[in-house]
Amino acid sequence: MSLLEISDLHAEFRLGTGVVHAVNGMELSISEGETLALVGESGSGKSATALSVLRLNPSPPCVYTSGEIRFAGRDLLHSSERELRRVRGSEIAMIFQDPMTSLDPVQRIGAQITETVRRREGLSRYDARRRAVSALREVGIPEPERRIGQYSHEFSGGMRQRVMIAMALASRPRLLIADEPTTALDVTVQAQILDLLAQLRERHGTAVILITHDLGVVARAADRVLVMYAGRPVETGAVDDVFARPTMPYSEALLAATPRPDTPRTAELPAIPGLPPRLDQIPAGCAFRPRCSYAFADCAERTPALTDRGSGHRAACLLPELGPRHAGGAA
Repeated sequence: MSLLEISDLHAEFRLGTGVVHAVNGMELSISEGETLALVGESGSGKSATALSVLRLNPSPPCVYTSGEIRFAGRDLLHSSERELRRVRGSEIAMIFQDPMTSLDPVQRIGAQITETVRRREGLSRYDARRRAVSALREVGIPEPERRIGQYSHEFSGGMRQRVMIAMALASRPRLLIADEPTTALDVTVQAQILDLLAQLRERHGTAVILITHDLGVVARAADRVLVMYAGRPVETGAVDDVFARPTMPYSEALLAATPRPDTPRTAELPAIPGLPPRLDQIPAGCAFRPRCSYAFADCAERTPALTDRGSGHRAACLLPELGPRHAGGAA
C-alpha cells in the first residue's frame, strides 16, 4: 500500500496577468522506505507538486481545481488547516532549497530545532534539547552539545544542509521531501549528504521524495524516477529501467544532455532545442511537441496519457515504441 498517493492533481495560480497551470494531472505514489526522484527542467512543476502535498502553495493565488492527495489513507487536499498542522513537520517534513534563507539568522540552531518538537510533541525543554542534540549527532555534526548554541552563519554550506535535515528528522517523519538538497554544494559534500539521506532512510524506514535537476544524483540515490514537463508527469519507472530504456522523447533528451564518465572532455553535449512552454500558454496536444524531433500530426491534437510500457514503467507519448538514440544512462 502506498504511503502517499497523488491522483489527477491540478493546481493553478490565478494572477492578474493570467492563469498559470503549475500542476496538470499529476500522478505520483511512494511507499514506506522508498526514494522517488522528481526531475525536469526549471518550471516543470516539481516544487509546486511538492508544496502541494502539504498545501504550502500560497492561497490565493493558488487554487486546486481537482484531484486527490492521500497520505496514509487521509485526504490532505480537503483537510482543514488544523488537521494539516498535525501532519506538517511531524509526519511529513520538507527540506527547502536554500538552508541559508530557511534558517533564522538571529536564533541559535538549537532553539530552531527544539521549537519544532516542543510545539508538535509537547516535550519539556530538557527533553527537546536532548532530541535536538541527538538529531545533530545523527546527521554527522561534530560536538553537537556545543554547536547547538551556535548561529547558522557559523556553519558551512554543507553543515547548514545537515542542520536542515536534522530539523526535518527531529520529529521522526514518515515522509521527507527534499527540494534540491545538494544545490550549490561541491561534489564531496554532495556525496556526503546523499549518503546521509540513504542511511537515515534505511535506519528509520523514511520515504523520501527527492527533487533534483541532476540525473547523476538520481542514479545514485533513487529507487524510482518521475520525469515532469509543463506540470505533467511524462515518464516514470525504476531508475535503471528509465535510464536504460527511455520511452518518452523528453526523457531521452535529458539523458543525452547528461555528461557521463566516458564522455570526452572536448565532446559537445546535445542540447534540447527551444525552451519549455510558459505555464500560462501551454500548447494543445503534447506540450513537448515543439521541441521534439519525433513529433507527428497527432501530437498537436492529442494529449498523451501515461501508458504502461512494462514492469511498472509508464510513459506519456503517442509513439508506441521509442527507438532510443541514447544508450546507457546517467553516471
